[in-house]
Amino acid sequence: MGIFCTSNLTAQNLVPNPSFEDLKTCPTGNGQIAVAEPWQWVLTPDLYNSCSTDPSLKVPFVRSCEYLPAHTGEGYAGMYVYNSREYVKIRLLDTLEAGKYYYARFYVAPDEDCAGNVPTSFTDAIGLGLKGTAPNDNFEIVAEHSGTVIMDTANWTKVSGCFQAKGNELILQIGNFRDEDETILETDMPQIPNSQQFNYMYIDDVLITLFDPFPDTVLMCNGQPVNLDASFYDADFQWTTGDTNAFTVVFDTGSYTVIANIDGCTLREKVTVVDANFANLMPTDTTFCKGDEILLAPGIPGQYSWSNGKKTENIKVTKSGTYSATITNNCGEFNFKQKAIATDCLCRIYVPNVFSPNGDGINDLLEIGMGCDYEYETKHLEIYDRWGNSVFSTNKIGTEKWDGTYRGKPAQTGVYTWFLTYDLSYEGKIRSILEEGSVTLLD
Repeated sequence: MGIFCTSNLTAQNLVPNPSFEDLKTCPTGNGQIAVAEPWQWVLTPDLYNSCSTDPSLKVPFVRSCEYLPAHTGEGYAGMYVYNSREYVKIRLLDTLEAGKYYYARFYVAPDEDCAGNVPTSFTDAIGLGLKGTAPNDNFEIVAEHSGTVIMDTANWTKVSGCFQAKGNELILQIGNFRDEDETILETDMPQIPNSQQFNYMYIDDVLITLFDPFPDTVLMCNGQPVNLDASFYDADFQWTTGDTNAFTVVFDTGSYTVIANIDGCTLREKVTVVDANFANLMPTDTTFCKGDEILLAPGIPGQYSWSNGKKTENIKVTKSGTYSATITNNCGEFNFKQKAIATDCLCRIYVPNVFSPNGDGINDLLEIGMGCDYEYETKHLEIYDRWGNSVFSTNKIGTEKWDGTYRGKPAQTGVYTWFLTYDLSYEGKIRSILEEGSVTLLD
């Protein structure tokens, strides 16, 4: 149990029904791509499957001059990609993650008319585009074949690419995204204008998958070596350890990087191997100010089960209590417990209940005293009469004190309300505090 192995052989394909195998019914005519839910269409792409009773839609006996089985399963799609433009489109299982690297791939094969009744035309351009769902989003081509004409009607040609996601991609579409003048055309009847030339291609085995063979952190249990397996389709690999296989064995903690080269593009992944020494899972009590929240984070990778029912690797706490978690990972099961105490962090404000500015030298000025357990800075003092008039205001608390006058005259006796603002510094966080109270002015 001390070796933590990872593998990406089963990386999720984000394209539902990627080989057009799941059907509502067998295709009985042209233009029925929607039978392979949830695929959608632009114009009328066709669906082919071995279950069809129509010989022209049956796999592998299709219109091609060559024998073309499905690349995967028993079916595939077909559509025009020159002059008459058709597209197949679908909504991915999930929106792509911003900044993550993905691999896109599909297979194509061109059709050919064996009877010689129409021009046999081949073209080069076909691609896979992705976009978000906003009305102004445009397709960005992430895998495209162009530059060389696809003429192999007996075998499937792979079209692939790697890209870094923006984070909004959810809609996939396959077809020729280039204009006719950007598309290379080869035909056996060049005397026929290009505007009357058409090319038809078959599509199968569509893939969008994340290159993410490891979690960010892998555990080394009890000092045992760790097998890191980055297997990813037919990629070539280069590790910082020097290995060129899909996997490498590491004997020390630290960071390791693997580079996967596939179909002319490069994917990179970094993993950190840490020592699974979790002896100190009972940290000391922690305190925080009432009204604040703190984060309890054991920092151990694994599956979490907190005493409050949460399943995340950390929880936010706003109330006093003892919080515990059971953490399960490749090295075993661990128990975490921590006591969090919410304390009253406010300063103690000392303001007399009454004061009498009568010149007898006793309580002639209203003074503000403060007792704080943490660093603080007084900001502003404001005093109002019972009608809401501000009778005294200062930012120099301690040096400027109210003498019981208002506009140069003795203020009326009675109850006055004061508001004091100060900043309190606690564990690197500054909180702005407003407190209020009342004082009675006597003769």
